[in-house]
Amino acid sequence: MDDHFDLKLMTYNIGGGRRDFGSRFGGILEIIRRESPDILGIQEAIEWSAWEEGDVSQPRQIVADGLKNYNHFFGPTLSMREDFHVQKDIFVYGLFNDWKNWIQGNALFSRWRFVRFGNSGETGQPENIPLNKTVYSGNRDTDPRHAILAKIDLGPAKIFTLVTHLTTLNGERGARAIPRKSEEAQALRWEQCERILDLTRTFILEKNEVLIMMGDLNATPDEPCLLASLEHKGGLVRLIPSRTVGTHVKVAEEPVDHILIYPGNYHIKYSCRVVEDGFIASDHNPVVAEISLYNSKSKAYREHGAGVFREDPQ
Repeated sequence: MDDHFDLKLMTYNIGGGRRDFGSRFGGILEIIRRESPDILGIQEAIEWSAWEEGDVSQPRQIVADGLKNYNHFFGPTLSMREDFHVQKDIFVYGLFNDWKNWIQGNALFSRWRFVRFGNSGETGQPENIPLNKTVYSGNRDTDPRHAILAKIDLGPAKIFTLVTHLTTLNGERGARAIPRKSEEAQALRWEQCERILDLTRTFILEKNEVLIMMGDLNATPDEPCLLASLEHKGGLVRLIPSRTVGTHVKVAEEPVDHILIYPGNYHIKYSCRVVEDGFIASDHNPVVAEISLYNSKSKAYREHGAGVFREDPQ
């Protein structure tokens, strides 16, 4: 690379990779293999262990069968062992089927190595940062929320990447949506995005480092947590898909899964799209973006400066 670097990003909520304990994970692997992203963020990945079946890890399976030789990190958010509640059906199922544990979380996969945040010349590992911790009551209203923060060594550039899954509440969406629930959920997502800004402001944003943020934010593009907090206040740019397509089965018109970029000292060009057959394997469609980072020596940087610019027409 003389003046720019290309990479492909993807975010995908795989919904545990199943509805019937494994029946849909093959479809997820097929989509991941087909898209072959350089950096992949996953939400609702599962690890579990049982006396008879042994240990099963969806993140490790993705590396073994989809993204061979990638670096990966799994960040737990919810655990049968630590958060057991009788109203969580899968916990009760696991208890009576001899499961040792069941863990749900986010995962990050990278073609390149993870490095330390401070000394980026040394190999490091991502961190699993809590955004919202509550007393778990067996339902999504009290699901803990975390963000994986990593620094990735691209060679000519070292970039920060954040993968997260923000709060949604029962009764927020659908034909019987309750307005009060929607307002409460939006307030929680706003708080979580403000915490992400607090986390990244001093050592990433104010130092003009590149930050890629992606995940199931459970927010449509005009929601305050995205538009007012991350974009207007934080300076991140949401990558707009070439077609306006829903990414969740209950929100057909607009995406709730997003990729955002803070360009730092780089000129960034991108194209973005929703993978529209993702519903065959999960209740979410993935979002994919192809980006080019141009350094200060490039013609694109000299002509336009730092920023994020869309290549395909809206």
